[in-house]
Order: sequence, then C-alpha cells, then structure tokens
Amino acid sequence: MTNNLRSNFIGTIFTSYHNNFWLFWRIMIPVAIIAILLNIGVFFRSVDAVEKHVEDKSDYTATATLNTTYGIIPMVSIPDLFRTVELTFEDHSSNVVKDTISSPDVVWQFFPVPIVGTINNDDKSFWQWTLRFQIPDYYTPLILMLLTLCPLSLVVARLSSDEIPLTAREVWRQTGKKVFRVLVAAVLFVLIVDVGNYISIGIGWLIPLLIRPWFVTLIMTLTILANIYFLVTLSLYNPCLILENRSIIGVFKRSHALVSGARLRFLWIYLITGWIAAVFTSVLLGAVLLLFSTFFSELTPIREALTPLKFLSLFVGGNVGVMLPKLPSILPTILLLIVRDLIFVFLVPVWAIVTTRLYLERIETNGEAK
Repeated sequence: MTNNLRSNFIGTIFTSYHNNFWLFWRIMIPVAIIAILLNIGVFFRSVDAVEKHVEDKSDYTATATLNTTYGIIPMVSIPDLFRTVELTFEDHSSNVVKDTISSPDVVWQFFPVPIVGTINNDDKSFWQWTLRFQIPDYYTPLILMLLTLCPLSLVVARLSSDEIPLTAREVWRQTGKKVFRVLVAAVLFVLIVDVGNYISIGIGWLIPLLIRPWFVTLIMTLTILANIYFLVTLSLYNPCLILENRSIIGVFKRSHALVSGARLRFLWIYLITGWIAAVFTSVLLGAVLLLFSTFFSELTPIREALTPLKFLSLFVGGNVGVMLPKLPSILPTILLLIVRDLIFVFLVPVWAIVTTRLYLERIETNGEAK
C-alpha cells in the first residue's frame, strides 16, 4: 500500500483534483467570495493610503506595478528612480566621484529557495537567476482560505478509503464541530511558520549596531531556513486536526511526529509543488495580462515587456513585470485582482490533497489504523 501511495503520488493528486473539482469548489466558494471581496477592499485602502502619503510631495506619484507573480501592486514612484540613480562616493584619493546606473524595469525570477545566483545588468533590464520557494502572502485576506484546508482534507481522506463521498454541506457540518480549533490552529500555523521573520525584526530592533551587510545576509538565511523548517514540520496540521480527536497543541505535536524521519521527502515534494504552482501562476497571469492589455490601453506597457521570448520564460517559473506611469482605472484593477485571487483559490485544493496524501502515507508507514 505504501509503495502504491509513493509511486502514484503525482497521478493521485491530479486524478483527485480532476474527479472532485466541483466538490472542492463548492466547499471553498463561501470562504473564497469573502476573501476576494476583502482583498479587493484592502488593495484600494492601500492605494488610498499611498495617495494620501504622496499628495503633499510633488516629486512623488502614486502608481502600480504589474507582474506575472502578483498581478498588480500599489507603489510609490520617485522621479527617475526607475531610469537612473545618481551615486556619490569617494575614490582612493578622496576625490568625490559621481556616477549613474540604470535601474531595473523587468525582473525574471526562478523558483524555489533560497535566493542565490548571479546578476547581470544592462541599460534596460535586470536578470536574476534565483532559487526561491514561493509561498502565499500570509498578510492578506486570502489567508482565510486556510480555513478550507480541513474540510478539503476530510473529503480527500474519505475518497482515499473508498467511502461514500460527502456533500459540501455535510463536510462543513462536520468541520463546524471543530470550528474553534480550526480557527485557532490556522492562526497559530501562520504565526509559527513566520517566526523567523519576527526574530530577525526583533534582533534588528534590539541590536541595531549589529546591522551590517554580512549580518543581514546571515539573518535572512537563518530566517528562510527557520520558515522552511516550521512549514514542513507543521504541514500536516490540517489532516491531523480534522481526522483525529486532538487538542490544538496536540495537532502540531502530531504533525511533528509524523513528519519526523521524512523531512527531506516532504521538502522535496513541497519544492516541486511550489515550482509547479509558480509556473502555473506566472503563465496564467501572463496570458491574462496580455489579454487585458488589448482592451485597456493603460496596461499596454506589460505587452511591450512580455515579448514572445520572455513569455516562454514563464514556463520555467519566470516573472516579468513593469511599473506603470500611473495607477490604472478601477475596472482593470478589480478584474486583475479577481483573476489573481481565483488562481490562488484554484491552488488551495492542491495543498490539501498533497498534505492529506502524505498524512495517509505516514499513517500507513507507521502501521497505524486510518
């Protein structure tokens, strides 16, 4: 049974999603609608904050960045920052020297972790060859989609045991019996996984004198490693919570126990999953941006950046982006946000299927009853 689980892992994920697509979406839709509406509201609140920040600064303007990873992001544009930056420094003879460098207007990134590699600059673009694990941005309303992991895990587990599948209403009814634990566990999962960032911020605040380039690099590396460790260690919290009768702390201890001894396998699977998710996101957002640029003239800069060659780079996890000269109007902005959020929602069941199948595999390996 264990060998079958491992050999058919990728096929099982695809088949499970394909065969139960509409059931998964019926489960997620109520939470997804709330999350998307909140996310749109937060975006325009951010834009409003940016505009208020720059209204008294004639040299600054509110604008936005389009890219194939996040869709659209509100920004503050400083004049000429994305064309030339003047550097002033002293040479070995104490003479003041001035020079200018070109700043990037196109960025390509390749995933997963950590950020390492080489950088090449020219007058038009910035090429960054990296390894980076792309995870969802925890600090947006889309975090609400974590609440759907438990009901999705319940469906996946039922299907794996060849039991009669539950309806979306029955799934939420059973999840509702553990609603408090589901809510608290989701919050704790986010806080614990991101603990490395809190530590790095705390060190920078408490010991500012230690902030040196080498020290910052060290802290960033340790932060990434800590985030990866906790993400992998606690990744089975959702099936442990919905399929077993344990306390909130017991759920995380259980996930730790199941992952122990198989962390490298888990990490490898998550890296592959993250890579596929990044490619899927980049290609779909790139196609949507090109489509929208034909209907909305204010989005034409992305069409100029996404040349055929650069669009092909999206199929290996590339990211292409441009800064717009001004904020786009409301309609294209809302449409881009909805598309981006729907892509995120589409990927949520993949994580639920992967973690639940890994949970069942570890249960089988340990000789435990399902």
